[in-house]
Amino acid sequence: MNNPGVDPAVLEAWLSARSIARGLPLPIPDHGGFRVDTKSDAEIARWVFPKANSGLEHVARSISDSRYLLKLCGAAGDLQSALPSGWKLHAPGCFMQVASKAPIGHLPLGYTIEVKRTGMVSEARVFTEAGALAASGYAAETNDVFVYDRIITEPDHRRRGLGRALMQTLHDARQNPSATELLVATENGRT
Repeated sequence: MNNPGVDPAVLEAWLSARSIARGLPLPIPDHGGFRVDTKSDAEIARWVFPKANSGLEHVARSISDSRYLLKLCGAAGDLQSALPSGWKLHAPGCFMQVASKAPIGHLPLGYTIEVKRTGMVSEARVFTEAGALAASGYAAETNDVFVYDRIITEPDHRRRGLGRALMQTLHDARQNPSATELLVATENGRT
């Protein structure tokens, strides 16, 4: 367990904004990590740990239902070694802080973008000329952080810069330009 993990305050801020963006309860400190009671058909709750610790191992041993998820800001090997046998790891995500200046993304010809803000949540959607949804994403803003969430480009529209343009549009919708910008991306979304 060489990975230092993530600052717990940053992780809690990200989880709080993510919960706001998704209409979920705020995270609760639990066993050295944070629990979010998602209460959906697919997932009852998830724990997210800033680093590997004995609390992670304790929670893992207490779970018997597959709809409880454990996440670790650390190496897959550290997570695997904390889990009892029978657990399956999902593809890793990348917890990232956006550079001080967001990359400029321009919307390619043939696409339009719409932005809607409700409270602390912004939603951006990119459409084709025919009106089909090509990409979408959300962002939630608190006093401390601005979190990008569920940035998705439909398969037929990937590698055209839509994700970058979408994130630029959400970035421009921020009300607090000094808020730390955070996101979790897949390996594909990282590039």
